[in-house]
Amino acid sequence: MRILLLIIISITFAFSLSKEDVYNAYKDKRFKDACYLAAKIYLNYKKDDNFLTLFADSCLKVDNINRMAFPAMLLVNTPASRSNSIYFLTILYQKKLLYKALIDGFDLSGYKFPTTNYILSKIFVKYANGEYKKDGDRYIFVDKSEPEKRYELSISKSGDVFKLVLKTFLKGKLVKKRVYW
Repeated sequence: MRILLLIIISITFAFSLSKEDVYNAYKDKRFKDACYLAAKIYLNYKKDDNFLTLFADSCLKVDNINRMAFPAMLLVNTPASRSNSIYFLTILYQKKLLYKALIDGFDLSGYKFPTTNYILSKIFVKYANGEYKKDGDRYIFVDKSEPEKRYELSISKSGDVFKLVLKTFLKGKLVKKRVYW
């Protein structure tokens, strides 16, 4: 009975959401909320490229790039939306290839993709080009345009799931940690 009640409450909540709730969260820079809310209702707006782009972008802004796959696959109606789809899926594919490279030893040296401004995309390019220093299980990357900043990419394991861990350091101090799987 309790489970049935939770299901009914969840369904009611999902139907009470609107795309304006998502737009408002995005406008207020509450990207995590926008990503979460959009995931609940995006099928109601699967032909609305502006909504789908906002959904994918809000997820990207909070490094929830796996969730970008859903809206990105639906972005097909205009040249701009198809370009957005390529952008989001490029980042997702680069993440998947980095994951395979670090866990399975897959060689990325022959892979070339469009470049994006997303940090994992930049790390992918540097990794594929061998522009890193290996220190134990960590891969160290330095951005020549920002020499005081460095990145460390490593693998962690939680249960049976491997995760990519990307740490950003500024002047030796950890400023951001992202985890991908």
